[in-house]
Amino acid sequence: MKLKDAREAAGYTQESLVLKINEHLKCTLRHYQNVEYGLKTPNITLGLLICQLCGVEPREVEEWKIKPGHNW
Repeated sequence: MKLKDAREAAGYTQESLVLKINEHLKCTLRHYQNVEYGLKTPNITLGLLICQLCGVEPREVEEWKIKPGHNW
């Protein structure tokens, strides 16, 4: 599931989700946008919080899956 789809299904805008995240830890709107667009991978705490707020399992988030053929 795309993070954007999970966020919207949970009834959040990017801004409202970031406000909710900031009740627990610091996250800027820009950083969250980069996470949602797949440009950044969140740390484990932020990733788990996003999943909890959006009601999605971390392994279901498309942007965080390891791409086939990825060289470590």
